Amino acid sequence: MDNPQVDLTNCDLEPIHIPGSIQPYGVMLIAHPDHGEVVGYAGVGKVDDAVLGQNLSTVIGQDFSQVKAAMVGPGIHVLAPVALDGQVHDAIVYRSGEHVVVELTEHVAGTALSAAFLAELDALETRLERSGTMAELSNEAARIFQRLTGYSRVMLYRFIDDDAGVVLGEAISDDSPSFMHHHFPASDIPRQARALYVRNKVRVIADVHYEPAPIISASSDLKSIDLSDSTLRSVSPVHIQYLKNMGVAASASMSIVKDGVLWGLIACHHHEARPLSLNTRLACQAVATSLARLIKAREENELNRERVRLRSHEDAILTRLGPDTSLVEFFSQAGPELARLAQADGFAAVQGTEIFCSGHCPD
Repeated sequence: MDNPQVDLTNCDLEPIHIPGSIQPYGVMLIAHPDHGEVVGYAGVGKVDDAVLGQNLSTVIGQDFSQVKAAMVGPGIHVLAPVALDGQVHDAIVYRSGEHVVVELTEHVAGTALSAAFLAELDALETRLERSGTMAELSNEAARIFQRLTGYSRVMLYRFIDDDAGVVLGEAISDDSPSFMHHHFPASDIPRQARALYVRNKVRVIADVHYEPAPIISASSDLKSIDLSDSTLRSVSPVHIQYLKNMGVAASASMSIVKDGVLWGLIACHHHEARPLSLNTRLACQAVATSLARLIKAREENELNRERVRLRSHEDAILTRLGPDTSLVEFFSQAGPELARLAQADGFAAVQGTEIFCSGHCPD
């Protein structure tokens, strides 16, 4: 997917939710919502025009009524595995406008949600809970997601007030340079991409050098179908070029959503192509949800401690006030507490022509 003429100035305007194509490591089947006729598809070497007009049940071997019953709400829903082209595929389903969309990706042996895997997942979440400071939690989270994904670099990336981002935690398994505490501009992750991260919490780019597989339809033009919920959605060429410039061959990201707002991301980079199985993606999403809860609890605890600190200083200051206390006496006695209240080295108060200074103040 080489785009030497990519315009890096228009990324905030890209309609990235309607790329008209998918990444070719999976298959997309688009069906009529009433009778299940396949009206569109995408996928290289797995399906062809012969699927058009067939019933989705015939293609995936699952009754269409059961497929529709699985869609109990918005977002993606997991179906039973599907045999296609002699291989077992993991399957998900979701709605896009009036259409039912099924996506298939090859099942990876050894990634089933076994008791051992679930026990390990529980142990990983316990490690998160035992992290002390926010810095420890961030680094532990990076190590855990590296363990889950096998990616060579994993970062915990937090959005700050101006939508720029800063790396708070990191795990590196090779000699890659560290991005710890680096700041990145808001333009690196434009507004519409942040909105998609809230809606679709796990994204994988298995190979940045892929060639997009176009959506092919029979009678209706599905190239403008909304792929916001897709796990295979083709990626903006601007972002692909960005990753190539960094020397990244594969990437994955998991959203940290707190109170419905995108707080940050787990950003994963790898030096060679690396897909993630459905179960691994689901595990990552579950851990990211737990991480968001922990972050919220830590931030609320820190806020409560700050409130207690402020109240303590306020009480100390109020004891200095009295009906006969002059301003000079008040600032002389309460100056240190006022400075601590404002977390300042010094301050000045002005009343008319009088200036009262406390602590370190400029001349």
